[in-house]
Amino acid sequence: MRRLAFVSPLPPASTGIADYAADVLHAIAGEYEIEAFHEQPDVDAARLPCPAHPAASLIARHRERPFDLAVHQMGNGTAHAFQYDLVPRLPGLLVLHDLVLHHARARMFLDAPEVRAYAAEPSSAVRRDAAHVPLAAYGDELAYSYPAQAARLQAVQLGTVGDLLPYAYPLFRLPVEASRATAVHNRFMADAVRAEVPDAEVLRVAMPMTRVAVAPADVRSLRERMGVRSGELVVGAFGLLTREKRIDTVVRAVARVRTALPRARLMLVGPVPDRDALEAMLAARGLRDAIVTGRVPLEELAAHVEAADVVVHLRYPTARETSAALLRVLAQGRPVIVSDLEHLAGIPGDVVVRADVADEEGEVTRALLRLAEQPSLRERLGAAARAWVALEHSPKRCCETYVSAIERAIERPLPSSRLWPAHWPAVGG
Repeated sequence: MRRLAFVSPLPPASTGIADYAADVLHAIAGEYEIEAFHEQPDVDAARLPCPAHPAASLIARHRERPFDLAVHQMGNGTAHAFQYDLVPRLPGLLVLHDLVLHHARARMFLDAPEVRAYAAEPSSAVRRDAAHVPLAAYGDELAYSYPAQAARLQAVQLGTVGDLLPYAYPLFRLPVEASRATAVHNRFMADAVRAEVPDAEVLRVAMPMTRVAVAPADVRSLRERMGVRSGELVVGAFGLLTREKRIDTVVRAVARVRTALPRARLMLVGPVPDRDALEAMLAARGLRDAIVTGRVPLEELAAHVEAADVVVHLRYPTARETSAALLRVLAQGRPVIVSDLEHLAGIPGDVVVRADVADEEGEVTRALLRLAEQPSLRERLGAAARAWVALEHSPKRCCETYVSAIERAIERPLPSSRLWPAHWPAVGG
């Protein structure tokens, strides 16, 4: 049986990729001998079908008993910082969750201790010289991937720490070049990776998602505990409640709907980065009665999803990711309104309602009114969503696509070291 090193954040790390990793490990555990590697204080071993070790031990364990392949789960978050050193040192299958890695990668340089120390004492020549090392490394990566724009990109990032520009310059080239093969979850990302790295072997894998059985009585009880009155239409939004999830649009749309449909009720489920700002937004729109749960345990999430009559799942700007939060809502059979974006084109038209981002608030408002007036349409959308996820994102399909990608990556030769920036590790280094 082939041996795999599976490198990723793991439960209970507060990132969706950790939960995804556990699901994938269970899906492929019968096909391979697997060891997982992480960099976090503790791991929920009960959720894993394999042993887990600190990432610092990966190379030594590989030398002692070589792995046939390393599978690196990479996303646009600081939880993946430890992987940048390991991807080139043990090249394997890079599973790219976000097309855009720039935000997290830039933070690794711009938030380096040396840079922070210099910012605190800009008159210090010693601190300035120390800060030059990580800042120069960031500049070198930009110059390698975007030679014509690198100087301007770095100046803008240093001057404003802006978060929109990196979406246009995703900064995935180095990890892709340093891998035997790259796996993604949607066609848009596959095409984008091939366009920037033409010689990359790019494969598609299915994200696993399974409907969780929830008793109707449990849903009714939850709605009662949250103060939902009989006949109210609950509009839900799920996941980290950031600006990119367009929560402001959802709030405005629900407020407009309530002028015609007073029984509409907003429910926001997920971590809240700025509670005061959210409460002020809700108060300004007359939605003080909105249900804001904060983060809920994974085992309670399915009941919360089914407590919503309609779900609004928007995303703009986007890292072109396939959203596990969206798939979870679809798997539970909820009618969903989504942003009409290219990377979501693979979702059939009878599964979701699409909102044009050029008229986002108006589109969402009209869709909510239509769905409120047509319970049969909500039922059809929910049934189609549940069936589509069961077909395209089952653990069986995840296993099949992962095994195909893993075997293809094993067949591929190690990547050749290129004229990479000096700080980037050599292949096998």
